[in-house]
Amino acid sequence: MADFWLVCETDNKDLRRQLAPPGPITIGREPSCGIVLSDGGVSRQHALLQWNPPTTQEPGHWRIKDKGSTGGTFVNGMRLETERTLALQHGDHIEIAPWKFDFINQESPINMSRTVVMSGDKDNSLESSRIERVRISSPSTFAHNQLLLLLDSSAAIHKATDESSVYQALVHAAAKSSQFENVAFVRATGQGEAVEVLAQVGNIQDPGGKTRMSRTMLRQARQGPVVAKANEAVEGGGIAMSLQGMNVRCAICIPVELSGMLFGFLYLDDRKQCDDAMLTITASVAGTVADTAAQTLKNIQQAAMVQRLERDQKETFEGITHALIKSIDGKDPYTKDHCKHVAEFAKLLAQAANLSEAEIEKITFCGIMHDLGKMFVKEEVLRKVERLTDEEFAQIKLHPERGYEILHDIPQMHDVLPGVLEHHEKWDGSGYPRKLVGKQISVLGRIICIADCFDAMTSNRAYRPARNVAQALAEIERCLGTHFDPELGKVFLSIPIEKLEERVAKHNHFKDPA
Repeated sequence: MADFWLVCETDNKDLRRQLAPPGPITIGREPSCGIVLSDGGVSRQHALLQWNPPTTQEPGHWRIKDKGSTGGTFVNGMRLETERTLALQHGDHIEIAPWKFDFINQESPINMSRTVVMSGDKDNSLESSRIERVRISSPSTFAHNQLLLLLDSSAAIHKATDESSVYQALVHAAAKSSQFENVAFVRATGQGEAVEVLAQVGNIQDPGGKTRMSRTMLRQARQGPVVAKANEAVEGGGIAMSLQGMNVRCAICIPVELSGMLFGFLYLDDRKQCDDAMLTITASVAGTVADTAAQTLKNIQQAAMVQRLERDQKETFEGITHALIKSIDGKDPYTKDHCKHVAEFAKLLAQAANLSEAEIEKITFCGIMHDLGKMFVKEEVLRKVERLTDEEFAQIKLHPERGYEILHDIPQMHDVLPGVLEHHEKWDGSGYPRKLVGKQISVLGRIICIADCFDAMTSNRAYRPARNVAQALAEIERCLGTHFDPELGKVFLSIPIEKLEERVAKHNHFKDPA
């Protein structure tokens, strides 16, 4: 079982919560919530974490849903729609203002390969003077050579196409511009004082594998850039002794953040002593590089979030539609998997017609959905072996309109509506439900019609055996210009018969209704 955590990254707030399946876990202001956030800006029941158990296709994972909160639930800077769930990924930033969390999967392949324990300060109650806060200067105050280095650094960071590339570009740029020996991009993770080293130049780990870094320095850097020096004249321990014990003479820690979103920390240290002025200048240069990286990371995360939401939405709809199709299959076992087979033959026809990838995807999905309206046809009618009465056939003929009505109010389904409604229209106008003629029928409807009829002819039914592929193709050829679009029909006939026979052979059409 994977080890999941919510780790708070908000100033003056301390919350590390392990998420234990099966949930659900409510987040909100009410004392009854699984995770209580006692702030006025948090709704009573703000958000919900739901556990999706593992399947043969994917591991178990947590999903987050906003429960109609006033302030909103944000993932990687993007507000979730109310009641819309999103699968969480390792490293996601979750904001329920004023709280901010990192979502951590301790067993993520990325996390497991990079997480190390951080060395502790010998005195965790450090005086604030031991670590100095530093103000980042404007680039306009930099020397000419520093500006040139920053230009090179910015160009390298902007070229990065994913988060990992940004991390690498950031530490190399910071190392080059600062001349410090060791540079790393890190973030806190999981339980205790572990940190995740996402990229580094040099080595910030001691021989025992611990991260050679002051956790007090990291905590204070949440509120802004800080610097520290090891000063042999200082007595009483603190950061001076801690750094000396690590053989470090000076260190810088800078939050990499933008618009309230903390991506992690840029940490630099060196064994050479440097004066206060040089340390401040170096921190300013490194801070400017960190700002560039933060902007690039935000852009990448926003683009990735759009893709994730679109993919998640698509998968949700596909899951719903497959469940609906299974319910139809359950009502009529003789035509089990018919919709899936129609989608396959429709895809072959679309490919043979050299349609675009977008059109092929739409046509394939329409094949899956085309018989959705049969949900409203009585089972005894769908299963009937004998010839249908006029009244029973009238019920069957309603299924294209019923499917259209089900899908009409779902924006994501609008592209497939013509095929759902028109797949029983005929080229000569004798079809149903609207008796359309020729090209009045959508291309989608004409393609699904051919695929639908071909699968029906090559499928076993209780009332008749299947035709072989050659016989079915001969029937399609005979009906060109009457039942079928003559041009699209010819395209279907051009598909190698071996390819069609292979598909038909794999389809187990007949199912015993018992």
